[in-house]
Amino acid sequence: MKNRIINILLAILITGIIVTIILIVIKYGRNQKKEKELKDVVEIVTTKIKENKEDNKPIGNIEVKGYKVEGIIKISKINIEYPILEKTTDEAMQYSVTHFWGDSVNAIGNYTIAGHNNIDGTMFGNTDRLEEGDIIELTGLDGKKVQYKIFKQYIIDPEDVNCVKSVKAGTREVTLITCQNGHKNRLVTKAREIEQE
Repeated sequence: MKNRIINILLAILITGIIVTIILIVIKYGRNQKKEKELKDVVEIVTTKIKENKEDNKPIGNIEVKGYKVEGIIKISKINIEYPILEKTTDEAMQYSVTHFWGDSVNAIGNYTIAGHNNIDGTMFGNTDRLEEGDIIELTGLDGKKVQYKIFKQYIIDPEDVNCVKSVKAGTREVTLITCQNGHKNRLVTKAREIEQE
């Protein structure tokens, strides 16, 4: 009887492990498919910006799953380049990084971007590897690229929204926000425009 109970528990444990592995593989596969789709969107945006720069025409609307694209974020150190979607909702964040606060890409003030902290490193899953001095590049749909240098990274409570305020008036800043510690906290990365000499 005792051996039978042990065998049943082992079978349940093994089944649980197999199901967990299958779910991880499925999620990883979905994330990789999403990454490919987002890479294609970035390519479309980049191509349209180049074409319209020559013709001096507006780029027009580009969408991802019904959400307008506002620009592109690129962080070479952690190998990400994503379209920034127009607003932060649970649904929009399933597709890409999103505009959380601020006027528009590369406007004076603090432009804040929210993104998921995916365990496979996609979205903002590797922003904890960034350090002071690393570069974040934003490209607006007008084709203007601005580089920002990271000057601060810290952890806050989910209810704390003070990070959306500009630290230095009259400057361009970008703030990245992602979950940390199993959604208990938020990791904030702040960067300021690199002054052109």
